[in-house]
Amino acid sequence: MEIFDVVIIGAGPAGLNAAKILGDAGKKVLLLEKNEKIGPKICAGGLTRKSKKYLNLPDSLIEKKFSSIIFKSPRAKTKILLDKDYFFLVDREKMGQWQLKQINTQNVSVRVKSRVSKISNDTLLINGEEKIGFRYLIGADGSVSFVRRHLGLPTKLWGVAIQYLVPLKNCTDLEIHFDSHSFGPWYAWIFPHHDYVSVGYGYPAKALMPKKIDPIRAKEGFEKWARKNNIALEGATIQSFPINCDFRGYKFGNIYLAGDAAGLVSGFTGEGIYQALVSGEEIANLILDPKYKPELIRRVLRERSWHHLLLRIVYYVGPLRNPIFDLVTLGVRIKLLGRTLIRILS
Repeated sequence: MEIFDVVIIGAGPAGLNAAKILGDAGKKVLLLEKNEKIGPKICAGGLTRKSKKYLNLPDSLIEKKFSSIIFKSPRAKTKILLDKDYFFLVDREKMGQWQLKQINTQNVSVRVKSRVSKISNDTLLINGEEKIGFRYLIGADGSVSFVRRHLGLPTKLWGVAIQYLVPLKNCTDLEIHFDSHSFGPWYAWIFPHHDYVSVGYGYPAKALMPKKIDPIRAKEGFEKWARKNNIALEGATIQSFPINCDFRGYKFGNIYLAGDAAGLVSGFTGEGIYQALVSGEEIANLILDPKYKPELIRRVLRERSWHHLLLRIVYYVGPLRNPIFDLVTLGVRIKLLGRTLIRILS
C-alpha cells in the first residue's frame, strides 16, 4: 500500500491550490479527481477582483472583463461605471488546467477518473479496489462532498443555482436583476461569455429562510421574468448546481474540508471560488505548520456571517422588498454608494 503525506479529494480551485502549496513544500501528495478531466464545472464563470488578484490569473485566460455593472429592479435601472475592472468571466476548464500547470509534479501525483469509495482514519479505497494510505486528508470535493458525509456532518444550509446557456452574441453588459415576485430575496444574473450568455437565478434553502421556496414557482417566476426582458430561452442548455452554505468546521483530526465541501459559499451572493482558494491555502499551511493561524479563513467566515444576516433581513422585509430594491438601485447612482456596494460584492 502506497502512503502519502497528504491525499486531496477533488481537483477544483481549493484542491489544486492546496496541492500546489504542499507540493512546493516538498510533501508527497496525491490529488484525486473523479471526472475524466480537471477543470470543467457547471458554473456561471464569474470571478471577482479579489479572486483574479489572488490567482494572478493571466489576461489570456480572461474571456471578458467589466468596469461597469447594471443593477435593475422592478422600477429602476442603474449602470455603475468604475475606475477599474472589478468583474471577470472565465472558462472554468481553462482556469483549472492553468492551476494544474502550476503544480510541482515531482511531488504531486494527479489522478483522474478516481472515485473514493471508502475512507477510514488513515486509508481510503479508490474505485472500490485500490487502497491508499495518508497522514492527512483534504476533502475539496464540492457541495455534495463524500468526505463531509464520511465525517457525519449534515448539510442543512444550502441553495440551488440554475443557469440557461443562451446562444446569444450581441449581449455585452454584465447585469444583476432584483425582483421579489420572481426571485424572492435573491437575484438573477446575465453573464455574457464569448459564444453564449449565462442567464440564471438561484434560491436559498429552507434553513436560511423560515419558509422553503417552491422550486416550481421559482422556475415559473424566472421564465416570466425572461419573457418580460425579451430573453428567449428556447434551445438553451439548462444546468443546475447546489450551493453548500452550511459551515460546520474545517479541521476534524487529520481530515480537513475546503471550499464548497466545508460550506464556505456565501448564501447571499453565491460566490465560492475565492473561499475555495483561500481555504485550500490555509489548510495546506496548517498541515505544514500546526501553529499557523488561518486568518484568511476567519475573514471569510466573518464576511459570510454578514452576508447571511443581510439575506435574512432582505427576506423578512417581505412586501417592502421591491421598494428597497428600487431604492438601492437608485442609490448606487451616487458614486460613493455604488463603489462601496461593488467593493462589498467583489
